[in-house]
Amino acid sequence: MLSIKINKSVKEQAQELSHILGVSLNAVVNGYIKEFISERKVTFADHPMPNARTLKILKKLSDDAHKGRNMAGPFNSMEDMIKSLNS
Repeated sequence: MLSIKINKSVKEQAQELSHILGVSLNAVVNGYIKEFISERKVTFADHPMPNARTLKILKKLSDDAHKGRNMAGPFNSMEDMIKSLNS
């Protein structure tokens, strides 16, 4: 038996996801511990989610790209590209 302290909301989210995936949280933890032992490494990853302001900017850029607005190029040479960037 292993006892660990974990943030309540993290535990609840992990339990919910493991339930959705059809496995117990115990199985998830055991799987990670076995991987830790066999691989002798720990991996931490987070998939960043853009905030509302960034999403708005990305949507505008995507709309502009689809409509061909605010675009530069194509360029025939690096010099042409640099000239465009400096203008």
